[in-house]
Amino acid sequence: MKTIMTAVVLALAGTLPALAGDLLLTTARPSNLYVFDAATRSLKNDCDLGSNMLPGITVMSPDNSVAFVLVNNWEDVIGVNIETCEKVFHARQSSEDIIRRSIASFAVSKDGTQLYTVRNPVRKHSDRFEVLPTEFAVFDISAGLGAEPVALFDAPRRSTLMATDRKGSVYIAGHDIYRVDPATGDTEVAIANASWDRPTYSPPDVLAFWPTGSQNDEFLLMYTAAVFSDESQQELADFVWGYESVNLTTGETEIADFTSFEVLMFSAVRSATDPKHLYGVYTQLSKHNLETNELVKRVDLPHTYYVINVSSDGKELYVGGTNDDIGIYDSETLERVGEIRMPSGGDMGVSTVHVIPQG
Repeated sequence: MKTIMTAVVLALAGTLPALAGDLLLTTARPSNLYVFDAATRSLKNDCDLGSNMLPGITVMSPDNSVAFVLVNNWEDVIGVNIETCEKVFHARQSSEDIIRRSIASFAVSKDGTQLYTVRNPVRKHSDRFEVLPTEFAVFDISAGLGAEPVALFDAPRRSTLMATDRKGSVYIAGHDIYRVDPATGDTEVAIANASWDRPTYSPPDVLAFWPTGSQNDEFLLMYTAAVFSDESQQELADFVWGYESVNLTTGETEIADFTSFEVLMFSAVRSATDPKHLYGVYTQLSKHNLETNELVKRVDLPHTYYVINVSSDGKELYVGGTNDDIGIYDSETLERVGEIRMPSGGDMGVSTVHVIPQG
């Protein structure tokens, strides 16, 4: 019986398609959007963006077919089909007399119909620059290459990363983490950040350029803060790292410290299969247990990396940005197990590294 079953399994294995792995997507100088096969470390596609790729921050359409890239010195958003390299969307945000820049602040709705940006406008006069009110802009993605806002609302200043949830809300990282209704512009605080009520804490510091957390459907940011022995804030007790998270399925939020500030980290991601593990990167790669608040392991890196992501099966970590390579690490041992070089030799700067599940 065992022999028969083995034969059946082998026969079926010959007819069933193999499960596909992940794709890695990033941008690099001079004007390239790259798609790599994560398993084979090989190039699958090289798309010419046709513009200054800076900063190269990228968000994906819900079906992962289109990469929306912030280009032209933080001004324009273009959408590129990652299979054909066809440009299918272009929002040119500046006009003749007004410069509008989005500081990594853009997102796509979960139904794939709308794109949102927070724009910081400055009017150019002959003798001065006039700072104008910050704008929350709503674009219809079907407008294609000549997209103009279909709605404009007031927006909080100092906004960076954005994300959308499955209930239709938009989240903006700024002084606080804000929740916005894109139909009305109504804005509320989802996670108190600069306005938090933690009497023994200093105001937090948040660096937010790199969208991570898509495998867990979460909006994840880190903060640092000083912790004092009492509310007088005269005696320093610790300096801590913490994380802020929005569950983009349910809208639930979380904020918590997880370790003392021992090293710098520019970005972090939680494991796609075991979210109690958080990985942070800059000049070191660190693995933290969020249940015990323990540092599991830390390794030095060959150079600084700005952005980190994790494979869909949770087994590999990908660190990128800064230079022209994506470093690949085993998520259990933090051993370097591979790398991918940018074919152009150009650096990635603050570009995003996206993991795109296949199959």
